[in-house]
Amino acid sequence: MNILLVNDDGIYSQGILKLAEKLCVDNDVTVVAPQCQMSGTGHSFTLYEYVNYIELNILPNVKCYAVNGTPADCVKVALNLIVDKSPDLIISGINKGFNLGTDIFYSGTVNAALEGAVHNVKAIAVSQDYHLANYDFSSDFIAQNYKKLYNLLPDDAQTIFNINIPKGTAEEITGVKFAKLGVKFYQENYRYEENLGYGVHCRTIISEKSSSSDDVVLYEQGYITVSAVKNDWNNYEFYEKIKDEILI
Repeated sequence: MNILLVNDDGIYSQGILKLAEKLCVDNDVTVVAPQCQMSGTGHSFTLYEYVNYIELNILPNVKCYAVNGTPADCVKVALNLIVDKSPDLIISGINKGFNLGTDIFYSGTVNAALEGAVHNVKAIAVSQDYHLANYDFSSDFIAQNYKKLYNLLPDDAQTIFNINIPKGTAEEITGVKFAKLGVKFYQENYRYEENLGYGVHCRTIISEKSSSSDDVVLYEQGYITVSAVKNDWNNYEFYEKIKDEILI
């Protein structure tokens, strides 16, 4: 299988490099990642400036490229300039830090996968808990399951999987659950630091609207969560309600 690996943590992130090492044993793997940390950039891409890339000798048997752009830029550059043919699968990650519920609006990790869907390529986003010491368990989980996940994704490639792996050993993980996206709130506190400016300090709060089938709840219970996410922002129910309204 031809696999494109991207992320938002940067080309030297151990998450993407560890995953590349595991997957290149049985696959043709190409790594295309930002040259620096690009977390929180969402689905933004470079429009009014130039984007460049350079090949780096980081891993044996894996071609690695650094892009001076966003995670979405990495997908665009990879598909248009680097790879000879469209990959079978794009995997974004492994990200340091979860991307649950409404986090996906901000996540460069998830939106790099969604950019793959824009180009009709099946894609998976993978994130793990901040407190996991390394990427061994997460990369093993993906290496063991990427083929099944690939086959489960719709053939139209417009739906991606957003996977979140909680802290704990293999024995401590409760299990794996397919989950809906939940809702979280952030209690934001902007603090001023002399000569630096304002930095935001956040505390996550699970919404009262969350249910037992939501990823934010299941993740707290120790489950690996797998959520199906689609590039479709339509509110179909509300559209049916207002489609015959007349505006003057």
